[in-house]
Amino acid sequence: MDDRNEFMKERIIKWGLPEALIRKKDVVYFKFNDDEIFNTKERGYHCKDGDVKFCLYDNELKRVLFSMEFFKRGSKLSELTNKKVIILELLYVHEEELRKKGIASYYLDKLIDYAISENMDYIQITANANAKNFKNDRKKNALNQKELEEFYKNKSTPKMPIKLLKHTL
Repeated sequence: MDDRNEFMKERIIKWGLPEALIRKKDVVYFKFNDDEIFNTKERGYHCKDGDVKFCLYDNELKRVLFSMEFFKRGSKLSELTNKKVIILELLYVHEEELRKKGIASYYLDKLIDYAISENMDYIQITANANAKNFKNDRKKNALNQKELEEFYKNKSTPKMPIKLLKHTL
């Protein structure tokens, strides 16, 4: 494995666990692959060349609790637009009893700190509460579209703006 990929994994692992999961710190760990993941259709966990998709996995319950995916926009497009951008592709709390406990906020804040440290211009997000990969999931404690957009708008700051794209579905 490339040293840059290992460094990125270590950096994300150092983000630690949010308060809502601290009590489970001995059984919840970061996964960057699909090995032994059965409770979700979400796949493609990886860490390669700044493109990251990870989950928090409860090894005791054998369940994915949370997933996040982000990447830096391609250098050619960044050169054309003269903007350095991180795309947040996925931010999702799988377990309904863990929703609205600050887990997504915690990791979005970590991504914001990372984006600032990498001198990015903004974070781009397509907020879609009804995305097809969540269609069959239970919606208990889930944000609706308006709440989701407000969540991201409230996290946007002058130091690290969050730009919302309109979803097409």
